[in-house]
Amino acid sequence: MSYGGGTGNTTLIYHHGKMLTLSEVDNPYALRVLEDGDLQTLGLMDYDAKLTHSFTAHPKIDPITGEMFTFGYQHTPPYLTYRFVTKEGVMLDPVPITLPKPVMMHDFAITDNYVIFMDLPLLFSPKDMVKGGKFIVSYDTSVKAHFGILPRYAKNELQMRWFELPNCYIFHNANAREEGDEVVLYTCRLPELDLEMVGGPIKEKIKNFQNELYEFRFNLKSGEASQQKLSESAVDFPRINEYYVGRKQCYVYGTILDSVTQVKGLVKFDLQAQPEVGKSQIEVGGNVLGVFNFGPGRFSYEAIFVPESSGSDLEEDDGYLICFVHDENTGK
Repeated sequence: MSYGGGTGNTTLIYHHGKMLTLSEVDNPYALRVLEDGDLQTLGLMDYDAKLTHSFTAHPKIDPITGEMFTFGYQHTPPYLTYRFVTKEGVMLDPVPITLPKPVMMHDFAITDNYVIFMDLPLLFSPKDMVKGGKFIVSYDTSVKAHFGILPRYAKNELQMRWFELPNCYIFHNANAREEGDEVVLYTCRLPELDLEMVGGPIKEKIKNFQNELYEFRFNLKSGEASQQKLSESAVDFPRINEYYVGRKQCYVYGTILDSVTQVKGLVKFDLQAQPEVGKSQIEVGGNVLGVFNFGPGRFSYEAIFVPESSGSDLEEDDGYLICFVHDENTGK
């Protein structure tokens, strides 16, 4: 292990006895938690020199097999590389995946038998940045959203199935599962990504950030894809009880956004219930089982689900949501 140039401040994950801190522009950093609660950086993981590309901030660990699935995107062809790490921490050979253009792919998903990749039109445009002083990424509203489904133990991309849906962007997925001939994905969908909102007023940010919970269905037999809206905006950072990663679950826990960067509350969704129509905001009823607001001037970030105790005999929602909350009124 060595020291790299990334921040490693997006996600923490635990695999094969190692605490890893992640950001998608670098390799994972391994940490040690000391007895006094402090953190010690051990170094950068390269998996015996097998990892030579970036590593997503959102790898998926199968709770049954202990295997970890990950990917990295690049600015050069084939633009995407899929990786598989055994429960013993051994990274197997890379699976290059060909995309038409370099895209920013922040997340993906797994099921019992498949991995789901998202080829969405947030494109890397370094020439535009150099020549025109623009963002290094640009969003193309004319391009459809494409979702690739690959057997998760595939040795190459030959078995990839691609599905098309209307233009959108996705930062974070909740979970995926299989149902008959279909692969079902639960995700937070943006109908369009307005990059200019990043520098705008707070009210304009939330107006333009219409992130909503969606269900996508991909039929492996017919080749058809469909989508259904499950919430009003704006919700993101969906989490589940991670014992159900890749398998059927009932609940999704999300954050309610006050702006692109401010989380004002938490929401619990029931995927077995139908959403109420005619709503203009996220509130209890239909598939919304509960809403918790932090209060005026209090903001948080992504919440994680922690089971009440270990063991598989618990109910899915027997546990706690844990997050940090900052009170801007007191500075604490």
